[in-house]
Amino acid sequence: MKKQKPSILRGVVTGLAAGIAATLIMDQFLKLSAASQKAIEKHQKLAEGESPWQIAHEQAQQEMQAAEQEGSTEIVARKIAEVAGKPLQKETKKTAGQAVHYTFGTLMGVAYAVTAEVLPEVTSGGGTAFGTLLFLGADEVAVPALRLSPPPTETASTDHLQHWAAHVVYGGSLELVRSLVRRLV
Repeated sequence: MKKQKPSILRGVVTGLAAGIAATLIMDQFLKLSAASQKAIEKHQKLAEGESPWQIAHEQAQQEMQAAEQEGSTEIVARKIAEVAGKPLQKETKKTAGQAVHYTFGTLMGVAYAVTAEVLPEVTSGGGTAFGTLLFLGADEVAVPALRLSPPPTETASTDHLQHWAAHVVYGGSLELVRSLVRRLV
């Protein structure tokens, strides 16, 4: 196969496609891993002798508390809406937070793909190194520094591992889709 010359435009196009796809895959991974974690916790509680009704009640309470708490992307969406002079309605907060997450994931995909065009070494590890760096820079440093989440020291180690794994999945998916789309354009 003939080696293509680096192209910023090709990087933008491939990055858009790869960023959207990788963010979608990352979201699905997070949903699956959260469901798996709940199932494991339920199994452990059953093994310890807790009643199924008590476990269901506890899970419902946890889900209600989680729904009431704003995630970092929801906080950003709310602040953007406030700056725009249109306060965010409670019923659209989750959707607006998802829009922020997908926008960020897509922009990071573009940054990655454009960089990969001019510096192919960035694809080392099949994108997983990029995913890890994104996790460290965004989740572990920037988001807590901007007070969009609690400090890392106040977050459970299982949450750190779950989010790191999600970013590794994001990075790997990003590189896979980028390289496939790049062959087409």
